[in-house]
Amino acid sequence: MFFSFVRFVVPSKKSNGKPAPKPLRARHAGRSDSKPKPGTRLQEVLQSAANIFFAKGFHATSIEDVARDVGMLKGSLYYYIKSKEDLLFQLLLAGIEDGDAYIAQHIDTDGEPVEQLERAIRAQIDYIIQNKVPFGLFLHEFDSLSGKRQHKVIAVMSRYNNRFVDLVKRGQEQGKLIEGEPWLIVNGILGMCNWLYRWYDTDHVSDPEKVKQVFLNMLLNGIRKP
Repeated sequence: MFFSFVRFVVPSKKSNGKPAPKPLRARHAGRSDSKPKPGTRLQEVLQSAANIFFAKGFHATSIEDVARDVGMLKGSLYYYIKSKEDLLFQLLLAGIEDGDAYIAQHIDTDGEPVEQLERAIRAQIDYIIQNKVPFGLFLHEFDSLSGKRQHKVIAVMSRYNNRFVDLVKRGQEQGKLIEGEPWLIVNGILGMCNWLYRWYDTDHVSDPEKVKQVFLNMLLNGIRKP
């Protein structure tokens, strides 16, 4: 999302005397009672589709699965959508637009670039933790969209990524960040943050601030000029 096109490789397990916090548990789209209920029937359909696509995968999910989950007949579902891909497209486009808006709200493009980059990274981590299902859905199912729809999503994603790229460029121009292709540095930052959706678990890490502090220490200390 939101989102760098980093292709993730599952790390091999290494023993360090301390068990890892379930790094590769199965994806689960459990519904949280704390989340607001959908305000419209379409929102209910979209939320149901997001959970099922995330848990089963887009190609393994049928329209009947979604219709059954929301208590509709299959034919009634087509009042709200044109196809299964239409559902996925609406979900991914809304997810990237929401993520872009969230980052934009948390940074000042005229502010000191390294400070704003820190704010952007914090916002990215918060957004992922708060939106694990739509975020994970984007990373896993983007390639399931047809070409035209991919291009529409990419247009928003480019704007999203460029918020980070512009901050890195400005930091480099001011001599505060290491040299290197800004997009490459940003892919490294987002690639590290994006995997959070897969392993972050409140049973083991209850405080997102701890995650942010560790990540910021590694990322910013790694790209700041001495």
